Amino acid sequence: MSLTIKRVTTVVSIRQMDEANDPKSSTVSRVCTGGKSLLPTLTYAVRETPLKRVRSFGYFDDLRVPDIDADSSDGGSSDWDGDNSTGSAGGYVQDVSSFDRILLASWEDKFAAGLFRYDVTACKTKVVPGTFGFVAQFNEGRATKKRPTEFSVDTVCQDFDGGKFNFTKADKQEVLFCFQEGQRALSSSEFNVARPVAADATVVLINVSPIEYGHVLLCPRVTDCLPQRITPELLLPPLYMAAESRNPYFRVGYNSLGAYATINHLHFQAYYLMEAFPIERAPTSRLPSNVYKKRHRHGSTVSQVVDYPVRCLCFELGDSFESLAELVGTCCERLQGRNIPFNLLIADHGARVFLIPQKFSHRAAKGEIPADVAATGINPAVFEISGHLLYKQQEDYDDVTEETAVKMLQCASLTEEDFYETCTYILDEEGVRKHSALERIPGSVDGGSRALPAPEVTACDPQASPPFPLSAATAISAPPSPTSAWVYANDDQSVPDIGPPAFDRRSLDQGCIELVKTCSTEASQLPSPTCPPLNEDSASSDSEDAVVPS
Repeated sequence: MSLTIKRVTTVVSIRQMDEANDPKSSTVSRVCTGGKSLLPTLTYAVRETPLKRVRSFGYFDDLRVPDIDADSSDGGSSDWDGDNSTGSAGGYVQDVSSFDRILLASWEDKFAAGLFRYDVTACKTKVVPGTFGFVAQFNEGRATKKRPTEFSVDTVCQDFDGGKFNFTKADKQEVLFCFQEGQRALSSSEFNVARPVAADATVVLINVSPIEYGHVLLCPRVTDCLPQRITPELLLPPLYMAAESRNPYFRVGYNSLGAYATINHLHFQAYYLMEAFPIERAPTSRLPSNVYKKRHRHGSTVSQVVDYPVRCLCFELGDSFESLAELVGTCCERLQGRNIPFNLLIADHGARVFLIPQKFSHRAAKGEIPADVAATGINPAVFEISGHLLYKQQEDYDDVTEETAVKMLQCASLTEEDFYETCTYILDEEGVRKHSALERIPGSVDGGSRALPAPEVTACDPQASPPFPLSAATAISAPPSPTSAWVYANDDQSVPDIGPPAFDRRSLDQGCIELVKTCSTEASQLPSPTCPPLNEDSASSDSEDAVVPS
């Protein structure tokens, strides 16, 4: 049985066509323009000193679980000790930073208000026996209640299309808070429950089709309508977001078009998975000298991940987040220029970034995926390719083994020859530039009006010939969004310290993980948002699979 990609006509709902001129609209686009609306805002402090190098979960042979200092009283500061690789005898993991506390409390509010399409906490999860420790989940809701993809997947770089669903069409009630950079003088993060929204606001929204607890979307400069495309400057918000969390179970991911991003509007995803991603515990080694002679650049370490089913690179933080973003972002730009799909996983509080070029969709379009792999319907986006496997059918979930998981992931990996040739190209120091201001983003609505002159490196050319052929893709309609508002009772109200939500680490019963979260009885002190239930036709911020079995 082969895997094919279908193209269908895009249907735009009446709601989406009318909302731009509706003065009562409560969409993100309406709220984040004009400077009159108020939203909760978390202002993060820019780090002046680099974080310590960490590997939170050790190696495959270690099977370590990190200990988190539950007694931390950072008072909003996001400083941390760095090395969390020791074992822990505790029974649960707590959030220990203001960022985690605010995100989880707000996420719980949305959960209680019924804004999610299904209860992700009821999804079955288990650790697959074997060396890698893959985590499998049976998530039927992702297969039946997600928004369909609205663009072709044959090109990594595509212009933004305002007629398709994008995050400016999401409802305001799905916004958790704005995430903005503070002044250099700011020593610790600050949270304001109601602050005027900046014109270039970066927002954090819930993912209404979640994969795990606390699943959110980070949308940099959301109203600038940037396409799903990476530059060094645009990598800084997700790196700082990862650093704001002091919980090593919080990771940030990115999917390019062609690597199972399903909305062509710049966004990153993040959630708390109470297990190590297998890719985090994979060993690393130096690249061959004929591929990359240097191992360090600006203090950042570049390594290849070994003994893992998918060939990929690991970048470790050096002098600063800016230099790390410059190095990784330039590699991403070059992959985009060559039309090579890729994923990014940001782990260890931003101290490590995994860059994973892949060709699963290319092979799927050509019918080269084995029938048994295609039948499962798994599409390896960033979290799947990192070892968190989402199954849509009970039978596939029950039958998963380490061997079947490895076989699926190997279908996404570049060959050794392609991988090393790609690494040589993207790590070449020729043409590397420094970003002192935001560069122009081709394909956005305003082109990135705060622009620099055209970059010196290879531009992302949508007409460029891909190294691997692709075919047409799915494109269908996006449902409408309801009109409703999220209003705090008191503009001056601050978020009370309700204490960290507690998580049962995991109680293993025949390989299954039972993730149990208990909320503080004082949670009712939080201001209650006015959130009427979403109907099934709402235009909500979620993420789905782009390729389906025929």
